[in-house]
Amino acid sequence: MDRFLRAVEVAASLMLGVVTLITFTNVVLRYGFNSALMDSFDLTRMAQGLALAWGIAVATHRREHITIDGLWGLLGPRGKRVMDAVARLITALFLLGLTLAMAQRAARNMASNLSTAELGLPIWGFHAAMTLGIALAGVAALLGLWSLRKRPLA
Repeated sequence: MDRFLRAVEVAASLMLGVVTLITFTNVVLRYGFNSALMDSFDLTRMAQGLALAWGIAVATHRREHITIDGLWGLLGPRGKRVMDAVARLITALFLLGLTLAMAQRAARNMASNLSTAELGLPIWGFHAAMTLGIALAGVAALLGLWSLRKRPLA
């Protein structure tokens, strides 16, 4: 599982690198050569979406996202477990609902042959990959909920 998560993390960071590279190249072309990189806006938007979706999946599994532990710290072991379970359940339900909405959008884009303006790249593939990332985040939240049953109360 750790190797898979590392691969997802690398993919997300590579997408952030792609965003940086496209932006830098477009700035150099625009201000240095009075030209522009074709579909740079669409490509950076899609790469950033991929980085966010896949990054959310890793953060959800590893529990490395921002948390506020004020109330949680005041609770006893049983209260902490209940609060963890409720939070993970709400997160999983939200992410799985978002997965369904994103899958519908990817299907609509596929059916309508929606593509980028200049290069004509189909957008549905990007949206399907983002949907997969959010689905993995939902599964990670469910796995975290499942793992709570094995954790001791103390």
